[in-house]
Amino acid sequence: MPQVKKVLVADDFSDSSRNAMDHAEMIAAKFGASIDLIHVVQATSSLASPGGPLITPGLLGRQELMEVEARAQLEHHADELRGRGLTVKPLVMIGDPLECLIDAAKKGKADLLVVGTHGRTGVAHLLLGSVAESILRSSPCPVLCVRHPTFHHDQK
Repeated sequence: MPQVKKVLVADDFSDSSRNAMDHAEMIAAKFGASIDLIHVVQATSSLASPGGPLITPGLLGRQELMEVEARAQLEHHADELRGRGLTVKPLVMIGDPLECLIDAAKKGKADLLVVGTHGRTGVAHLLLGSVAESILRSSPCPVLCVRHPTFHHDQK
């Protein structure tokens, strides 16, 4: 059986990622693994509008504010897991979520990457794509995709 020493968990502060975190906690506790808890703040350059960059003098600190808020919320989630006896390292990265997750899995030598999925199907899936699918194709380690807690098999 493969050893699981480090679990990387994507946390976008949604119900889906909370559900993924619960699964990661169970796996980490069973194997005595540590958890790297990651949140990715999209770079402001990727938040551009068709007429040019979204950055204006009044929004120059927006990314920094998002990063500070993300660090606080991620640290709160990490403290919850630590309170249950787990070793947790929170990571906030700035950039493209897919690229950052794959980079963190490689550099952190993750044995398992755990992500939540919103369970979109049909047109919503076609229009929005699936970050989870892209992660499955690109990850350097096994990936556990945890369905949204309210997703039902009979939804179309």
